[in-house]
Amino acid sequence: MPRRERPLGPGDDVVLRFAAGLRRLRENAGGPTYRELSVRAGYSAAALSDAASGRKLPGLALTTAYVTACEGDADEWETRWRSVAAELAAAGGEPEPIAETTNPYLGLAAFQAGDASRFFGREKLIAELTAKVEGRRFVGVFGSSGSGKSSLLRAGLVGAHGPSWTMVFTPGAHPMEQCAAGLASTGHVLIIDQFEEIFTLCHDEERAEFLDALLALAEDEHGTRVVIGVRADFYGHCGRHAGLVDALRDAQVMVGPMNADELRTVIVEPAVRVGYRVESALVTRLVTDAIGQPAVLPLISHALLETWRRRQGLTLTVAAYEAAGGIHDAIAHTAEAVYTDLDTAQREVAKQIFLRLTALGEGTEDTKRRLLRRELDAEDADTTLVLERLADARLLALDRDGVDIAHEALIRCWPRLRDWLAEDREGLRVHRHLTETTDSWEKLDHDPGTLYRGTRLGLAKEWAATAHTSLTPREQAFLDESLAAEAAEVAAVRRRTKRLRRLVALLGVLLVLAGVATFAAFRAQQTATEERNTALARKVADDATAIRAMNPALATQLSLAAYQLAPVPEARDGLFAALTTPYGARMDLRPDSAFHLAFSQDSRLLVTAGLLRSVRLWDVSDPLRPRPLSTLPGTDDTRKPIALSPDGRLLATGTSTGAVKLWDISNPAAPVQLGVANGHGKLVFGLAFSRDGRTLATGSTDTTIGLWNVTNPRLPVLTGRISHHTNNVNSLSFSPDGNMLVSGSDDKAVAIWDISDQAAPRNLSGFTGHTDVVTWVELSPDGRTLATSSWDRTTRLWDVTAPREPKPLATITAQKAAIWSARFSADGTRLTTSSDDGTVYIWDVAIPTAPKRLAVVDSKDGGVTSAALSPDGRTVAAVGDQSVHLQALADLVLDAYQSSTISGVTADGRMMVTDDGSGRVGRLWEIGDPLHPRELGKVSTEDEEITSIAVSGDGRALAVGSITHRPAGRLRLFDITDPRAPRLLAVTDTVPVYGMRFSPDGRTLATGHDAENVRLWDLTGTNRLDSLATLATPKDTVWAIRFSPDGRTLLASTGDLDPGIRIWSIAEPRQPRELTTIVNQENKNNGFYRMDLSPDGRTLAVTSSDRKVHLWDLADPAKPRERPPIVGGTEGAGTVAFSPDGTKLALSLQSEAQLWDLTDPDAPVRVAGVRTPDGISGVHFSPDGHTIAIGTAKPSVFLWETDLGKVSRRICALAEPKITTAEWDRYFPGVSYKPPCP
Repeated sequence: MPRRERPLGPGDDVVLRFAAGLRRLRENAGGPTYRELSVRAGYSAAALSDAASGRKLPGLALTTAYVTACEGDADEWETRWRSVAAELAAAGGEPEPIAETTNPYLGLAAFQAGDASRFFGREKLIAELTAKVEGRRFVGVFGSSGSGKSSLLRAGLVGAHGPSWTMVFTPGAHPMEQCAAGLASTGHVLIIDQFEEIFTLCHDEERAEFLDALLALAEDEHGTRVVIGVRADFYGHCGRHAGLVDALRDAQVMVGPMNADELRTVIVEPAVRVGYRVESALVTRLVTDAIGQPAVLPLISHALLETWRRRQGLTLTVAAYEAAGGIHDAIAHTAEAVYTDLDTAQREVAKQIFLRLTALGEGTEDTKRRLLRRELDAEDADTTLVLERLADARLLALDRDGVDIAHEALIRCWPRLRDWLAEDREGLRVHRHLTETTDSWEKLDHDPGTLYRGTRLGLAKEWAATAHTSLTPREQAFLDESLAAEAAEVAAVRRRTKRLRRLVALLGVLLVLAGVATFAAFRAQQTATEERNTALARKVADDATAIRAMNPALATQLSLAAYQLAPVPEARDGLFAALTTPYGARMDLRPDSAFHLAFSQDSRLLVTAGLLRSVRLWDVSDPLRPRPLSTLPGTDDTRKPIALSPDGRLLATGTSTGAVKLWDISNPAAPVQLGVANGHGKLVFGLAFSRDGRTLATGSTDTTIGLWNVTNPRLPVLTGRISHHTNNVNSLSFSPDGNMLVSGSDDKAVAIWDISDQAAPRNLSGFTGHTDVVTWVELSPDGRTLATSSWDRTTRLWDVTAPREPKPLATITAQKAAIWSARFSADGTRLTTSSDDGTVYIWDVAIPTAPKRLAVVDSKDGGVTSAALSPDGRTVAAVGDQSVHLQALADLVLDAYQSSTISGVTADGRMMVTDDGSGRVGRLWEIGDPLHPRELGKVSTEDEEITSIAVSGDGRALAVGSITHRPAGRLRLFDITDPRAPRLLAVTDTVPVYGMRFSPDGRTLATGHDAENVRLWDLTGTNRLDSLATLATPKDTVWAIRFSPDGRTLLASTGDLDPGIRIWSIAEPRQPRELTTIVNQENKNNGFYRMDLSPDGRTLAVTSSDRKVHLWDLADPAKPRERPPIVGGTEGAGTVAFSPDGTKLALSLQSEAQLWDLTDPDAPVRVAGVRTPDGISGVHFSPDGHTIAIGTAKPSVFLWETDLGKVSRRICALAEPKITTAEWDRYFPGVSYKPPCP
């Protein structure tokens, strides 16, 4: 009998009244136990009981779950909750204005030296940085955006040692001016924050001058020490300056994410120091919300600030945190509150300010943009007031010259701002160009040459006439001046025309003029249509990117339709990007939410069960076009478990009454109910068929397990009952012979049973490896391994070959929330785990003691309650929220290359060598199918760091360079004829090797060193490395080496110290002859790094520190002819690769891969580009030249199909359902319906 609920305490406060209302709601719902409510609500019984205890106001999410489980009105109760939360806040005062003397948190504002007393969590890092500064004269602090670099430097380093010891500057566009005082000082520590600005804002000459001055300052023993704070994505830029490389060697501090303990300190200590208390539940909630999240520190700080303002007395509570919106919504709540408090005119001013403060992304996320005050109407009272209100709320940062959004999270997290940005992106781009041109016009003293004319003026005039955006007086003056200039030009034309008419009075001339005017009018209309189509294609390409995760079928069709409307670069890039991410089908279950699924053995049928009422059957023989077959009649119970018999003919469904219904689904389009197994008085959770289909096991909230003979499914017979668990039985699994049963329960225990005599089951073992509810148990197909999952966020593997003594094999902890299922593939080599964090992980468990992650699928829809691989291994299905996702496994790029860097590929493209990330192991992979690589073998350098790896074209030899101790190195040669057992042939001591290449015939190895030389090695001898020659190079490290296709010419690139590309004739390898040295004619100080030769050896492409890809004609290697360079973008290229036919060049930028057409190498043409948020580490062409494998810094690999025809055909083959007329009109207003896939 359930324990009686504790009476509410005395009194009549608002929390007690709220709790009493919840209790009455539960009584009106029939008085279900909290355990039963937990099943419906998805929260633990303890949490639900505490919600109605009256001790404190429960969180909104918990309240909504409680009310929904009791069949109450969720909207009504949300209103009541918000009223109570507001009343509680009022009891302690309305959310207070921020008082610097008592407020423990900064919000979005940056920490400064004066904030050192409330800067916590970085004590170890401060000590590390201080020690580094004391020991070195030049120190670099690197970290990602939002990691806390600036706070570490200002509140940490400066705060710890005082402003008299330090000076802090940001370089800006003119660092020599900004930092003049620091450069002239002695005996201080000069801190340059946001050092990356020297790469993004200032010119090359001033950057070089500034770097020279900084380095000279740090070299003086009695001079100033220098500390630079740099965003991690600019690490490579620093590496292109030889002086910086030397200065930063062993003088770097990395700012990484905080661990859980550091986050707790950040949350609790600032409050405690000024007399406040943070509720322990709030600390746990914040750490859970924040751990593992990127750039989360500003979000935490702002959420805590708003929680503090809503505190109860001296306590910061979960209720206040949720009222503030949590770390993800607090910013939006603050922004919305300030905005709604403005009057109508002021709201428009605020909108215009935020639109001006946002830089629209070109294939990337929108970012913040600094707004100079001269862009605003400084005399307008509303503008001044709005700026002050937004700054008071710490949404904006103001200084004398400009305005900034406090943090880019505001752009991501405030829905209203996102809606504003989406309303008219093309119009915003027109406005932004107008603003920038106005600025140039003023800087050039109103030069008439900068005024708008022609099409640009027409676009601006049309936009200004229809837009709701207000122009500043400066912008209006520029536009008026442009219009006046146009009018003057038109008037001048008219005067000339009149004179012409007076002189020429011939009818033929007039007819010709009339014809010209008609043609001009037609052409003008055509131009206007083309411009509209271009703008619309760009907008739809952006829209397709935004909805791709939620509606891939519509997104891919929009990408194709946008390109067909106007083949502009943005639309072409969007079309290519449409299939670079895995495509899957999504089955909508609304209004129901799915909870369970099961595949038939032939993989053609999928059964799903919802939280509300529906059990549905689907034809998934084509996983990308699932087809509904039927819905079971009369299924009116909540959260039904399901089980499918091995022959796929019998389906069992559980009910809330304890009955289990059996269905004949031999014709899945017309299911027929057969019999009912009535053996439990409460909700059935767990169901499982034995492998022979003759026995059904049932588990219930009554804590018992039933065993049923279902050979006659119309009359199921109870053959045994197990009473052992002390709480709900959630999951069951049979051994292959049917004589053993495993059960998992809410009591955190797993039990193994001998049921060879079903009438007298015997307990073999019971164990508790998990610390929370056990959600799933499953035996592998061979019965030797058991998988269990739990709310404790772990999946565990057990050896049950001796069922009386289960042995733990492995614990998987990759997912960040409760694990709902852990299911084996049909062959037992893979395991699929689903989690409340919205992910499905696929694991290689062929070696169960060492699970390897193969792939991750992100549902994008919230938690995933069940997932499984189809028996044929082709499809992964996942259910969660209100949909089912089907993903073809062949389209997933598996994560087998975890922590790997690609080092070499054989000529036939079938074997690849990687550095495994440890720096000491090289791995060999069979990549005939690059999506499903197979590890063949590995080589080790023991405790030596690998510096370079090369594999011969025929795949028979492998060379590995390593460092033993600086400046000494070692070179090893392996025979990998059998890659499963690499054999060491030779080893020799040398200086460290940084570039290495085998000759095309595999008889010679060239190595590049940091000791100013290139060496040639003879490999024709047996088991040894014979030195052929040493080729002297200038004083710099050799970064890359290439042989000509005939092996008679050798090229080597060197970096910034003495940059160049050296070319030698090695027709006689023992007597190499230097032919020439290539230098950058524009700037001879620019170094060269990665390079590639076209297959015919005539064209050389090489990356450079000037962010260009330089091209040379090597028809005569002794007289290279420079071709026009490729400028891929401001990031600069990292690697380059020619297509097999030499007509295309792929290059990798920091976050984009680009394809260029080199059919005419003197006129390179950009074909397309695709972006990835993970950063790009390299590019490789497939043998057919149509597909590019792109390695990311994650690390992972995705494939880019570059044949537009193939992409279009694949989109039309996949996309289902077709775009509707309503969808077309929404995205293509004013354009006739023309679906891209007829």
